[in-house]
Amino acid sequence: MELHDTVGEREAAPSGGGGRVSIDRFEMKPQWTERSEEEQVEEAAVLYEKAVRQRLQIDDPEPPPRIDSEEELEAMSQELKLRQLCQDIAAQIMVDELEDEEK
Repeated sequence: MELHDTVGEREAAPSGGGGRVSIDRFEMKPQWTERSEEEQVEEAAVLYEKAVRQRLQIDDPEPPPRIDSEEELEAMSQELKLRQLCQDIAAQIMVDELEDEEK
């Protein structure tokens, strides 16, 4: 980005008569910076952690129910694994959305 401060400066008119006062001009020049893959992974990890923290603040954990049989325990284990997978997917979606907002 460049800012040309020309307020109050007089530019000679091409016809030689008098001058005109120019105004400030702002020229936007794109500046792209290459980020290494490691930096991108680190930033994604930070965003993921932030999304997980937000998610954990929203949900209050439920007290674990009393389980008497091995089958119930296995079913609950599968359910918890599925919930965790869903939360991981949701967190990744949130990270993607946050990354899109930063661009």
